[in-house]
Amino acid sequence: MRRRLGAAGSRQQAGVALIMVLAAMSLMFVMAEQTRDEVEVYSLSAAVARDQLIAEAQARSAVGLAAVVLHAEPAIRRAIAPVLTPLMALMGRGFQAPPQIPIWEQADLIIGPFRSRDGASAMGELARVDFGAAKNLGGLTGLAPVVIVDEDSRINVNSAIRSSVAQILLARQLQGLIVNPALNGFFEQRDPDGQFTDRPTLLAGVIDYIDFDEVAFDAQSLLATTATAASTAPEDSFFVRLRPPGRRRNAPLDSLEELRMLRGFGDDDLWHAVVDPDPGNPRRRTLTVWGQGAVNVNTANGQTLLALVCAYSPDAPQCSDASQASTFITTITMVQAMTLSMGIPLFTSTQNFIATVQGRPPMGPMLTQLGMRPFTVRDAAGLERSITVESKVFSIYAEAEVGAAHVRVQAVLDMRPQPEAPAAFMRAAGMNMAGGTSNGLGVSTTPGGSMIYWRED
Repeated sequence: MRRRLGAAGSRQQAGVALIMVLAAMSLMFVMAEQTRDEVEVYSLSAAVARDQLIAEAQARSAVGLAAVVLHAEPAIRRAIAPVLTPLMALMGRGFQAPPQIPIWEQADLIIGPFRSRDGASAMGELARVDFGAAKNLGGLTGLAPVVIVDEDSRINVNSAIRSSVAQILLARQLQGLIVNPALNGFFEQRDPDGQFTDRPTLLAGVIDYIDFDEVAFDAQSLLATTATAASTAPEDSFFVRLRPPGRRRNAPLDSLEELRMLRGFGDDDLWHAVVDPDPGNPRRRTLTVWGQGAVNVNTANGQTLLALVCAYSPDAPQCSDASQASTFITTITMVQAMTLSMGIPLFTSTQNFIATVQGRPPMGPMLTQLGMRPFTVRDAAGLERSITVESKVFSIYAEAEVGAAHVRVQAVLDMRPQPEAPAAFMRAAGMNMAGGTSNGLGVSTTPGGSMIYWRED
């Protein structure tokens, strides 16, 4: 009997031990799985952080390379002038020194050797340079094509803060954008917020939202007569009546998207028709919040050029006839496709542009044969003040994708000489001007321009 009980007790103890061993093994398995998962998560996080850092470095490097391209434009222009000048002469523009060439249109080709060996081969074939023995090229493997957009090829809405004259010039330019009769439907039906917004209201809304004062801009008089657009009436209470109520900015805009808050521009269809036809292609924008004010007629698209000319000749049939407006835009786009791709500026001076749209030599007769009807410019002096043939402010778009990381950088570079900060301030801030030079007039000429905007996503 005792022997049977002893055997039973031994079996019970063995069973408990087995259960404890299995429980311990299960616990160890769970701990091992948890440790493995933690190691995997930490490793993945470290890899993503590494890729993020590499992608950011590549995008920043692309911005630096783009700045070098822009800074080198005068040197490149002098180098190719012996070839470019005869080509321009063949186009009937005489043996003149070429104006600024749109080197930024070929930015991706120039930066190509830093992206890949294929890019180096393409650049080498064009420049007749052998990159085979070059070192430290092709390292930016995750970099997408770099896009440089000259903001001076767009109408700068922030010019409304400069003076009352600048406000009138801006209103005329915006008027040229929206005068197209094909847009009538947007101004004859209700906005998404249930209101009617006609053209004068839209123009006045842009000016009043940005300018410093609280006086309403008289866009109605500007459209009806010549005119001064002077007014003593207070700005309307549109923003005060919103829920929640707000106020006008009365300051320069930080981004173009802020215009979407304005009455009328909340309509996506009107926004795409007038401001940004293709959000994925910044080259097609017509407006900007940067720029020197005058529009570069060599790089502005056909829609912007039509707006400029119509601002100073609103009674021209091209400004009221949709088919003639389309012909003008198509002709300019076709000619630009041939000239800009070759690095040849279409117009050598502002006077050359005005003569061309009036149908006069050297380019006017050729464009007339292509179907473009000459304009009768009512205010040639005003148009000349609004245009230029040289860009100074540029947006650089650089994207890099490495592994699971994606970085997009937009930088705005101002190539104009900037006012030099007082020496006392620089010393107090612990800074020096080693990177730039002074021309003795209180203006700093920092190589590579000044960064005025940076956004990283």
